[in-house]
Amino acid sequence: MTSRDLEIDTPKAINVEFPQESIILLKTFLKLTKLPKVPPINTTPAWKLGIDLTWLSQLKSTLESDAWQADKLLEAVNSWPNYLVRMKATDEADEEEFVDLHFMHIKSGKPNAIPLLMVHGWPGTSFSPTRCVGLTSLKRLTRQLAGTFWDFHKVIEPLTNPPAGQPAFDLILPSLPGYFLSTLPQRYNWTLVHIATLFHKLMTKILKYPNGLIAISYLRAVILGPAVNNDNAAFTEAELHALKRGQDFWETGRGYIEIQSTKPFTIGIAIATSPVALLTYIGEKMYMWSDPSKLDPVDVINNVVLYYLSGCFPTSVMIYHQGTAERNQMRALHNGEAQWKVKSKIGFTLFIPVPHTLQIVSAAPRAYIQAAGPLVFYKERSSGGHFAALDNPDGLVEDLREFLSSHWEN
Repeated sequence: MTSRDLEIDTPKAINVEFPQESIILLKTFLKLTKLPKVPPINTTPAWKLGIDLTWLSQLKSTLESDAWQADKLLEAVNSWPNYLVRMKATDEADEEEFVDLHFMHIKSGKPNAIPLLMVHGWPGTSFSPTRCVGLTSLKRLTRQLAGTFWDFHKVIEPLTNPPAGQPAFDLILPSLPGYFLSTLPQRYNWTLVHIATLFHKLMTKILKYPNGLIAISYLRAVILGPAVNNDNAAFTEAELHALKRGQDFWETGRGYIEIQSTKPFTIGIAIATSPVALLTYIGEKMYMWSDPSKLDPVDVINNVVLYYLSGCFPTSVMIYHQGTAERNQMRALHNGEAQWKVKSKIGFTLFIPVPHTLQIVSAAPRAYIQAAGPLVFYKERSSGGHFAALDNPDGLVEDLREFLSSHWEN
Protein backbone atom coordinates (compact mmCIF):
# COMPACT_ATOMS: atom_id res chain seq x y z
CA MET A 1 0.00 0.00 0.00
CA THR A 2 1.17 3.57 -0.62
CA SER A 3 2.71 5.45 2.32
CA ARG A 4 0.39 7.46 4.48
CA ASP A 5 1.48 10.97 3.53
CA LEU A 6 -2.04 12.26 4.02
CA GLU A 7 -3.41 15.77 4.13
CA ILE A 8 -6.12 16.47 6.68
CA ASP A 9 -9.67 16.04 5.31
CA THR A 10 -8.37 15.28 1.82
CA PRO A 11 -9.04 11.76 0.49
CA LYS A 12 -6.09 10.04 -1.14
CA ALA A 13 -6.63 7.29 -3.69
CA ILE A 14 -4.65 4.19 -2.78
CA ASN A 15 -3.78 0.80 -4.18
CA VAL A 16 -4.16 -1.87 -1.50
CA GLU A 17 -0.97 -3.92 -1.33
CA PHE A 18 0.76 -6.13 1.23
CA PRO A 19 4.42 -7.21 1.32
CA GLN A 20 5.07 -10.46 -0.50
CA GLU A 21 6.92 -11.77 2.55
CA SER A 22 3.72 -11.40 4.61
CA ILE A 23 1.82 -13.53 2.11
CA ILE A 24 4.60 -16.14 2.11
CA LEU A 25 4.55 -16.21 5.92
CA LEU A 26 0.78 -16.67 5.86
CA LYS A 27 1.13 -19.82 3.75
CA THR A 28 4.11 -21.03 5.79
CA PHE A 29 2.36 -20.67 9.13
CA LEU A 30 -0.63 -22.54 7.77
CA LYS A 31 1.49 -25.46 6.58
CA LEU A 32 3.43 -25.63 9.88
CA THR A 33 0.31 -25.61 12.02
CA LYS A 34 -1.07 -29.06 12.75
CA LEU A 35 -4.73 -29.46 13.61
CA PRO A 36 -5.96 -32.25 15.92
CA LYS A 37 -6.84 -35.45 14.11
CA VAL A 38 -10.16 -35.74 15.96
CA PRO A 39 -12.29 -33.38 18.10
CA PRO A 40 -11.78 -33.47 21.90
CA ILE A 41 -14.91 -35.64 22.19
CA ASN A 42 -15.32 -37.38 18.87
CA THR A 43 -19.01 -38.25 19.33
CA THR A 44 -20.09 -34.61 19.75
CA PRO A 45 -22.53 -33.43 17.04
CA ALA A 46 -20.93 -31.07 14.53
CA TRP A 47 -20.99 -27.40 15.57
CA LYS A 48 -22.52 -28.08 19.00
CA LEU A 49 -19.42 -27.05 20.97
CA GLY A 50 -17.70 -24.84 18.42
CA ILE A 51 -16.22 -25.14 14.97
CA ASP A 52 -16.46 -28.40 13.06
CA LEU A 53 -12.95 -29.83 12.69
CA THR A 54 -13.60 -31.30 9.24
CA TRP A 55 -14.85 -27.97 7.88
CA LEU A 56 -11.91 -26.11 9.44
CA SER A 57 -9.46 -28.60 7.93
CA GLN A 58 -10.95 -28.00 4.49
CA LEU A 59 -10.62 -24.22 4.89
CA LYS A 60 -7.01 -24.56 5.99
CA SER A 61 -6.16 -26.89 3.10
CA THR A 62 -7.68 -24.49 0.57
CA LEU A 63 -5.91 -21.44 1.97
CA GLU A 64 -2.46 -23.04 2.19
CA SER A 65 -2.67 -24.52 -1.31
CA ASP A 66 -2.30 -22.92 -4.73
CA ALA A 67 -6.09 -23.02 -5.05
CA TRP A 68 -6.17 -19.71 -3.18
CA GLN A 69 -4.00 -16.84 -4.40
CA ALA A 70 -3.54 -13.50 -2.66
CA ASP A 71 -3.07 -11.79 -6.03
CA LYS A 72 -6.64 -12.63 -7.02
CA LEU A 73 -8.03 -11.19 -3.78
CA LEU A 74 -6.00 -7.98 -4.10
CA GLU A 75 -6.98 -7.67 -7.76
CA ALA A 76 -10.63 -7.81 -6.74
CA VAL A 77 -10.14 -5.34 -3.88
CA ASN A 78 -8.36 -2.87 -6.15
CA SER A 79 -11.01 -3.16 -8.85
CA TRP A 80 -12.98 -0.71 -6.67
CA PRO A 81 -11.75 2.79 -5.77
CA ASN A 82 -10.04 2.75 -2.35
CA TYR A 83 -9.20 5.84 -0.33
CA LEU A 84 -7.61 6.95 2.91
CA VAL A 85 -8.49 10.21 4.59
CA ARG A 86 -7.03 11.71 7.76
CA MET A 87 -9.60 13.32 10.03
CA LYS A 88 -9.63 14.69 13.55
CA ALA A 89 -10.83 12.02 15.96
CA THR A 90 -13.56 14.27 17.37
CA ASP A 91 -15.12 17.67 16.76
CA GLU A 92 -13.68 19.06 20.00
CA ALA A 93 -11.80 22.32 19.51
CA ASP A 94 -8.74 21.05 21.40
CA GLU A 95 -8.65 17.66 19.67
CA GLU A 96 -5.08 16.71 18.74
CA GLU A 97 -5.53 13.09 17.65
CA PHE A 98 -6.34 11.95 14.13
CA VAL A 99 -7.96 8.91 12.54
CA ASP A 100 -6.90 7.56 9.16
CA LEU A 101 -10.13 6.23 7.67
CA HIS A 102 -10.18 3.70 4.85
CA PHE A 103 -13.21 3.72 2.58
CA MET A 104 -14.38 2.70 -0.84
CA HIS A 105 -16.32 5.24 -2.89
CA ILE A 106 -17.98 3.61 -5.87
CA LYS A 107 -19.97 6.07 -7.95
CA SER A 108 -22.75 4.87 -10.17
CA GLY A 109 -22.28 7.35 -12.97
CA LYS A 110 -26.03 7.35 -13.50
CA PRO A 111 -28.14 10.48 -12.91
CA ASN A 112 -29.87 10.95 -9.56
CA ALA A 113 -27.89 8.17 -7.89
CA ILE A 114 -28.74 7.79 -4.20
CA PRO A 115 -25.81 7.98 -1.75
CA LEU A 116 -25.76 4.76 0.26
CA LEU A 117 -23.44 4.39 3.23
CA MET A 118 -22.97 0.70 4.01
CA VAL A 119 -21.53 0.04 7.45
CA HIS A 120 -20.06 -3.30 8.46
CA GLY A 121 -19.96 -4.96 11.84
CA TRP A 122 -17.79 -7.67 13.40
CA PRO A 123 -16.42 -10.08 12.19
CA GLY A 124 -17.23 -8.98 8.68
CA THR A 125 -14.98 -6.56 6.89
CA SER A 126 -16.94 -3.54 5.42
CA PHE A 127 -20.40 -4.78 6.12
CA SER A 128 -21.64 -8.03 7.34
CA PRO A 129 -24.94 -7.65 9.16
CA THR A 130 -27.17 -6.38 6.40
CA ARG A 131 -30.73 -5.95 7.50
CA CYS A 132 -31.91 -2.50 8.48
CA VAL A 133 -31.99 0.60 6.32
CA GLY A 134 -32.83 4.04 7.61
CA LEU A 135 -33.37 7.34 5.83
CA THR A 136 -31.29 9.19 8.34
CA SER A 137 -28.84 11.89 9.20
CA LEU A 138 -25.44 10.30 9.80
CA LYS A 139 -25.41 11.72 13.31
CA ARG A 140 -28.08 9.15 14.09
CA LEU A 141 -26.08 6.24 12.76
CA THR A 142 -25.00 5.29 16.29
CA ARG A 143 -28.44 3.87 16.87
CA GLN A 144 -27.98 1.34 14.13
CA LEU A 145 -24.33 0.35 14.21
CA ALA A 146 -24.01 -3.18 15.09
CA GLY A 147 -15.93 -6.05 9.96
CA THR A 148 -14.90 -5.70 6.08
CA PHE A 149 -15.93 -4.36 2.68
CA TRP A 150 -15.56 -7.87 1.27
CA ASP A 151 -18.97 -8.77 2.64
CA PHE A 152 -20.48 -6.39 0.06
CA HIS A 153 -18.68 -7.63 -3.03
CA LYS A 154 -21.79 -9.36 -4.44
CA VAL A 155 -24.06 -6.29 -4.23
CA ILE A 156 -21.74 -3.56 -5.52
CA GLU A 157 -22.40 -4.10 -9.23
CA PRO A 158 -26.22 -4.45 -9.10
CA LEU A 159 -26.54 -1.40 -6.84
CA THR A 160 -24.26 0.90 -8.83
CA ASN A 161 -25.20 -0.36 -12.30
CA PRO A 162 -28.88 -1.38 -12.14
CA PRO A 163 -31.15 -2.34 -15.02
CA ALA A 164 -33.33 0.34 -16.60
CA GLY A 165 -36.08 1.62 -14.35
CA GLN A 166 -34.32 0.72 -11.09
CA PRO A 167 -32.66 3.22 -8.71
CA ALA A 168 -28.89 3.57 -8.85
CA PHE A 169 -26.64 4.14 -5.85
CA ASP A 170 -23.34 5.79 -5.07
CA LEU A 171 -21.80 3.42 -2.52
CA ILE A 172 -19.61 4.52 0.36
CA LEU A 173 -18.08 1.59 2.24
CA PRO A 174 -15.92 2.70 5.18
CA SER A 175 -13.84 0.42 7.36
CA LEU A 176 -14.68 1.15 10.97
CA PRO A 177 -11.86 2.72 13.01
CA GLY A 178 -9.61 -0.16 14.03
CA TYR A 179 -10.64 -2.33 11.07
CA PHE A 180 -8.56 -3.13 7.98
CA LEU A 181 -6.57 0.03 7.13
CA SER A 182 -8.51 2.40 9.42
CA THR A 183 -6.64 3.40 12.57
CA LEU A 184 -8.06 3.36 16.10
CA PRO A 185 -7.71 6.40 18.38
CA GLN A 186 -5.48 5.75 21.40
CA ARG A 187 -8.11 6.29 24.07
CA TYR A 188 -10.60 4.33 26.13
CA ASN A 189 -13.61 6.53 25.54
CA TRP A 190 -13.86 6.15 21.77
CA THR A 191 -17.54 5.32 21.29
CA LEU A 192 -20.10 4.60 18.60
CA VAL A 193 -21.17 8.25 18.82
CA HIS A 194 -17.68 9.32 17.78
CA ILE A 195 -17.75 6.87 14.89
CA ALA A 196 -21.11 8.19 13.71
CA THR A 197 -19.84 11.77 13.88
CA LEU A 198 -16.78 10.75 11.88
CA PHE A 199 -18.95 9.18 9.18
CA HIS A 200 -21.22 12.22 9.15
CA LYS A 201 -18.20 14.39 8.45
CA LEU A 202 -16.96 12.00 5.76
CA MET A 203 -20.27 12.13 3.92
CA THR A 204 -21.22 15.78 4.28
CA LYS A 205 -17.96 17.70 4.62
CA ILE A 206 -15.48 15.60 2.68
CA LEU A 207 -17.57 13.84 0.02
CA LYS A 208 -20.06 16.73 -0.14
CA TYR A 209 -23.25 14.68 -0.06
CA PRO A 210 -26.35 16.41 1.33
CA ASN A 211 -27.38 15.92 4.93
CA GLY A 212 -30.28 13.55 4.25
CA LEU A 213 -28.58 10.25 3.55
CA ILE A 214 -29.16 6.54 3.45
CA ALA A 215 -27.50 4.42 6.06
CA ILE A 216 -27.63 0.66 5.91
CA SER A 217 -26.93 -1.25 9.03
CA TYR A 218 -27.85 -3.90 11.52
CA LEU A 219 -30.40 -2.87 14.15
CA ARG A 220 -29.74 -5.02 17.17
CA ALA A 221 -32.87 -6.49 18.72
CA VAL A 222 -30.96 -6.93 21.95
CA ILE A 223 -31.45 -3.18 22.19
CA LEU A 224 -35.08 -3.10 21.11
CA GLY A 225 -36.55 -6.25 22.61
CA PRO A 226 -37.09 -5.00 26.17
CA ALA A 227 -39.40 -2.27 24.89
CA VAL A 228 -41.92 -4.81 23.58
CA ASN A 229 -44.41 -6.92 25.50
CA ASN A 230 -43.60 -10.27 23.94
CA ASP A 231 -46.62 -11.99 25.48
CA ASN A 232 -49.05 -9.81 23.54
CA ALA A 233 -47.14 -9.52 20.27
CA ALA A 234 -48.47 -11.54 17.36
CA PHE A 235 -45.35 -13.06 15.84
CA THR A 236 -45.17 -14.79 12.48
CA GLU A 237 -43.68 -18.27 12.13
CA ALA A 238 -40.43 -16.77 10.87
CA GLU A 239 -40.31 -14.34 13.79
CA LEU A 240 -40.85 -17.16 16.28
CA HIS A 241 -38.01 -19.10 14.66
CA ALA A 242 -35.83 -16.00 14.86
CA LEU A 243 -36.65 -15.44 18.53
CA LYS A 244 -35.91 -19.06 19.36
CA ARG A 245 -32.58 -18.92 17.58
CA GLY A 246 -31.82 -15.60 19.23
CA GLN A 247 -32.40 -17.24 22.60
CA ASP A 248 -30.14 -20.13 21.59
CA PHE A 249 -27.44 -17.61 20.72
CA TRP A 250 -27.84 -15.83 24.05
CA GLU A 251 -27.39 -19.12 25.88
CA THR A 252 -24.58 -20.70 23.87
CA GLY A 253 -23.13 -18.22 21.37
CA ARG A 254 -22.33 -14.96 23.14
CA GLY A 255 -19.08 -15.94 24.86
CA TYR A 256 -17.08 -13.86 22.38
CA ILE A 257 -18.99 -10.74 23.48
CA GLU A 258 -17.97 -11.25 27.09
CA ILE A 259 -14.27 -11.75 26.45
CA GLN A 260 -14.06 -9.01 23.80
CA SER A 261 -15.84 -6.62 26.16
CA THR A 262 -13.67 -7.38 29.18
CA LYS A 263 -10.28 -8.67 27.95
CA PRO A 264 -9.95 -7.41 24.37
CA PHE A 265 -6.14 -7.30 24.51
CA THR A 266 -5.91 -10.98 25.45
CA ILE A 267 -8.23 -12.32 22.78
CA GLY A 268 -7.10 -9.78 20.19
CA ILE A 269 -3.40 -10.59 20.42
CA ALA A 270 -3.91 -14.35 20.80
CA ILE A 271 -6.07 -14.67 17.70
CA ALA A 272 -4.20 -12.18 15.50
CA THR A 273 -0.88 -14.01 15.68
CA SER A 274 -2.05 -17.13 13.84
CA PRO A 275 -3.94 -17.50 10.55
CA VAL A 276 -5.36 -20.81 11.80
CA ALA A 277 -6.60 -19.09 14.96
CA LEU A 278 -8.32 -16.48 12.79
CA LEU A 279 -9.81 -19.16 10.55
CA THR A 280 -11.15 -20.95 13.61
CA TYR A 281 -12.47 -17.95 15.51
CA ILE A 282 -13.96 -15.99 12.62
CA GLY A 283 -14.88 -19.05 10.56
CA GLU A 284 -17.06 -20.45 13.33
CA LYS A 285 -19.00 -17.18 13.58
CA MET A 286 -19.50 -16.89 9.84
CA TYR A 287 -20.76 -20.46 9.55
CA MET A 288 -23.06 -20.34 12.58
CA TRP A 289 -24.59 -17.00 11.60
CA SER A 290 -24.99 -17.80 7.90
CA ASP A 291 -27.22 -19.96 5.79
CA PRO A 292 -24.65 -22.76 5.24
CA SER A 293 -26.24 -23.73 1.94
CA LYS A 294 -25.35 -20.26 0.63
CA LEU A 295 -22.00 -19.72 2.39
CA ASP A 296 -19.00 -19.73 0.06
CA PRO A 297 -15.86 -20.89 1.94
CA VAL A 298 -13.78 -18.53 -0.21
CA ASP A 299 -15.63 -15.57 1.31
CA VAL A 300 -14.67 -16.81 4.77
CA ILE A 301 -11.06 -17.22 3.68
CA ASN A 302 -10.88 -13.78 2.05
CA ASN A 303 -12.36 -12.14 5.13
CA VAL A 304 -9.82 -13.87 7.38
CA VAL A 305 -6.90 -12.99 5.10
CA LEU A 306 -7.85 -9.31 5.11
CA TYR A 307 -7.76 -9.39 8.90
CA TYR A 308 -4.44 -11.22 8.97
CA LEU A 309 -2.55 -9.18 6.38
CA SER A 310 -3.77 -5.85 7.74
CA GLY A 311 -3.03 -6.92 11.34
CA CYS A 312 -6.24 -5.29 12.52
CA PHE A 313 -7.78 -8.01 14.67
CA PRO A 314 -6.55 -6.65 18.06
CA THR A 315 -8.03 -3.22 17.35
CA SER A 316 -11.19 -4.59 15.72
CA VAL A 317 -12.41 -6.20 18.95
CA MET A 318 -11.95 -2.99 20.97
CA ILE A 319 -15.36 -1.76 19.82
CA TYR A 320 -16.96 -4.27 22.19
CA HIS A 321 -15.11 -2.89 25.20
CA GLN A 322 -15.56 0.74 24.22
CA GLY A 323 -19.26 0.32 23.40
CA THR A 324 -20.33 -1.36 26.65
CA ALA A 325 -21.76 1.76 28.30
CA GLU A 326 -23.72 2.73 25.18
CA ARG A 327 -25.14 -0.77 24.77
CA ASN A 328 -26.43 -0.58 28.32
CA GLN A 329 -27.97 2.83 27.64
CA MET A 330 -29.65 1.53 24.50
CA ARG A 331 -31.29 -1.29 26.42
CA ALA A 332 -32.49 0.90 29.27
CA LEU A 333 -36.19 1.81 29.41
CA HIS A 334 -37.87 4.98 30.63
CA ASN A 335 -41.53 4.61 31.54
CA GLY A 336 -41.58 1.39 29.53
CA GLU A 337 -40.20 3.05 26.40
CA ALA A 338 -36.83 2.68 24.73
CA GLN A 339 -34.74 5.82 25.31
CA TRP A 340 -32.76 5.51 22.09
CA LYS A 341 -35.04 5.76 19.06
CA VAL A 342 -34.66 6.30 15.33
CA LYS A 343 -36.48 9.39 14.07
CA SER A 344 -36.04 8.59 10.40
CA LYS A 345 -38.02 6.15 8.29
CA ILE A 346 -36.89 2.55 8.68
CA GLY A 347 -36.90 -0.34 6.23
CA PHE A 348 -36.19 -3.81 7.58
CA THR A 349 -35.79 -7.30 6.16
CA LEU A 350 -35.71 -10.38 8.38
CA PHE A 351 -33.50 -12.98 6.71
CA ILE A 352 -34.38 -16.29 8.35
CA PRO A 353 -34.33 -19.70 6.65
CA VAL A 354 -37.17 -21.80 8.06
CA PRO A 355 -36.47 -24.32 9.38
CA HIS A 356 -32.74 -24.17 10.06
CA THR A 357 -30.25 -24.23 12.88
CA LEU A 358 -28.22 -21.10 12.29
CA GLN A 359 -27.93 -18.78 15.27
CA ILE A 360 -29.57 -15.37 15.17
CA VAL A 361 -27.34 -12.88 16.95
CA SER A 362 -30.27 -10.56 17.58
CA ALA A 363 -33.74 -11.53 16.40
CA ALA A 364 -35.85 -8.55 15.40
CA PRO A 365 -39.56 -9.14 14.77
CA ARG A 366 -41.65 -6.37 13.31
CA ALA A 367 -42.89 -5.26 16.75
CA TYR A 368 -39.32 -4.73 17.94
CA ILE A 369 -38.53 -2.45 15.02
CA GLN A 370 -41.77 -0.51 15.39
CA ALA A 371 -40.80 0.19 19.00
CA ALA A 372 -37.58 1.77 17.75
CA GLY A 373 -38.96 4.20 15.19
CA PRO A 374 -41.20 4.75 12.14
CA LEU A 375 -41.12 1.42 10.30
CA VAL A 376 -42.39 1.91 6.74
CA PHE A 377 -41.02 -1.24 5.06
CA TYR A 378 -40.85 -4.77 6.46
CA LYS A 379 -40.25 -8.09 4.74
CA GLU A 380 -39.38 -11.65 5.69
CA ARG A 381 -37.11 -13.77 3.52
CA SER A 382 -36.62 -17.51 3.94
CA SER A 383 -33.10 -17.45 2.53
CA GLY A 384 -30.11 -15.71 4.04
CA GLY A 385 -28.81 -14.99 7.50
CA HIS A 386 -26.73 -12.56 9.52
CA PHE A 387 -24.47 -11.96 6.51
CA ALA A 388 -27.31 -11.30 4.10
CA ALA A 389 -25.15 -9.44 1.57
CA LEU A 390 -23.29 -12.72 1.10
CA ASP A 391 -26.13 -15.19 1.73
CA ASN A 392 -28.89 -13.53 -0.25
CA PRO A 393 -27.52 -10.59 -2.25
CA ASP A 394 -30.38 -10.66 -4.77
CA GLY A 395 -32.98 -10.40 -2.01
CA LEU A 396 -31.12 -7.59 -0.29
CA VAL A 397 -30.75 -5.60 -3.50
CA GLU A 398 -34.42 -6.12 -4.36
CA ASP A 399 -35.53 -4.86 -0.95
CA LEU A 400 -33.24 -1.85 -1.05
CA ARG A 401 -34.66 -0.87 -4.42
CA GLU A 402 -38.26 -1.37 -3.33
CA PHE A 403 -37.90 0.53 -0.07
CA LEU A 404 -35.86 3.43 -1.41
CA SER A 405 -37.76 3.91 -4.65
CA SER A 406 -40.85 4.51 -2.52
CA HIS A 407 -39.38 6.65 0.25
CA TRP A 408 -36.17 8.35 -0.88
CA GLU A 409 -37.82 11.41 -2.42
CA ASN A 410 -40.01 11.80 0.68
